[in-house]
Amino acid sequence: MKFKEEKIIAQGQGKWTVTIDGQEWTDILKKAENRAKSELEIPGFRKGKAPASEVKKHLTQAKIFNQAYRLAIKPAFDFAWDQKPTIEPMTSPAPNPVKVDATTLVVDFTFDLKPEIKIGKYTKITTVAKPKISVTDDEVKEVIEKYQERFVMEKARDAKEKIKKGDAVTFDFKGTIDGVAFKGGELKGHKMVIGSNDFIPGFEDAMIGLGLGEAAIKVTFPEGYTAELAGKEATFELNVHEINQRIFPTPDDELAKDLNLPNINTIAELRTRIKEDILAQKENQAKQEFINQVMDEIIKDSVIELPKSAIAHQIKELKKEFEEQVVRKGLTLKEYKKATGLTDEMIEAEISEDAKLNLETYLVRSEIKAKENIAPTPEQIEAKYGELAKTFGVEADYVKQILPSDQIARELEAELLTNFIYDNNGKA
Repeated sequence: MKFKEEKIIAQGQGKWTVTIDGQEWTDILKKAENRAKSELEIPGFRKGKAPASEVKKHLTQAKIFNQAYRLAIKPAFDFAWDQKPTIEPMTSPAPNPVKVDATTLVVDFTFDLKPEIKIGKYTKITTVAKPKISVTDDEVKEVIEKYQERFVMEKARDAKEKIKKGDAVTFDFKGTIDGVAFKGGELKGHKMVIGSNDFIPGFEDAMIGLGLGEAAIKVTFPEGYTAELAGKEATFELNVHEINQRIFPTPDDELAKDLNLPNINTIAELRTRIKEDILAQKENQAKQEFINQVMDEIIKDSVIELPKSAIAHQIKELKKEFEEQVVRKGLTLKEYKKATGLTDEMIEAEISEDAKLNLETYLVRSEIKAKENIAPTPEQIEAKYGELAKTFGVEADYVKQILPSDQIARELEAELLTNFIYDNNGKA
């Protein structure tokens, strides 16, 4: 493969060009032809099972070239990136085939150029205070209770006993508003732990004190609920079938051993590990929040002119991510807007702000990295492999097979940059 790069100043863009020819391209074409044959669909024959004479009639050179281009595009991009280009992209390089024939493939990867920025003060910023982190006994207790949940036993309460907080209850329910049933308001044989807050506020509390058999409770839907139900009072007809007392194991050394956690044999060791884990999680979260606030201050003090094309590209990417998130929640965009009360204009404005902030943050971080020569050493990369190997209980060589060193280097670089910003800013 051959590589060259070029700035297209008038358009504010850059271009990486990769050329594949000779035996390398010949090999790709051969592989593409074989794959195209296996995927070829010919009427009257199963895929990949047509005789050679029929394949020859239907397998055009254009299909082979298209398949070869698809096979070559990732290796071509990886090759371009490995050349450590001096022209850095602001946006994701977009491939464009310039030439595809029997002897040569030429691909251009075009992107917006990183704009020149005048970075402001990025160390000794004292307008943001560094967080003070602690872990309470209640937080540790909450985690231990979740571990106890794994070994909980249930015992049926006496037929005359009433529901208590913490009981597991099996029941039918049917909800109505002003005598009219509503969607999702009826279910049979539902099992719920009272106090789990699985239902709307007030529902579980209203069940406390009820016994086996039929009963009715009234609950008001919260204002933030779906538009059809928000703020309305509903009547739920219940039929309680089972009330089970939940019996938890004692939080002792036996529980700690039953969890089969590495190097944990006593409840004291378990509490220490839990406290360390919570502290690490809190510190990471607080650190990221602190970094975000510092970055806001640096951006305010910097001069950055973002290309309109880069903003438009980022908006497009964020909008796609947003729509995918909505779908994962099981909603259409129309349903999401109805449930949240957001309009297209409000969503667009928020995405636009996020797009601008993302780009500014990327540029500022890149500038700090360049000015401070932040890059991981080979020793740090090797140590990271060792750390990952220990975490997953495998050999370091195995981790190296899965995670290439350039990926580890990028992750370490981001970590080193974050630590630099954290260590050199903030009011203690």
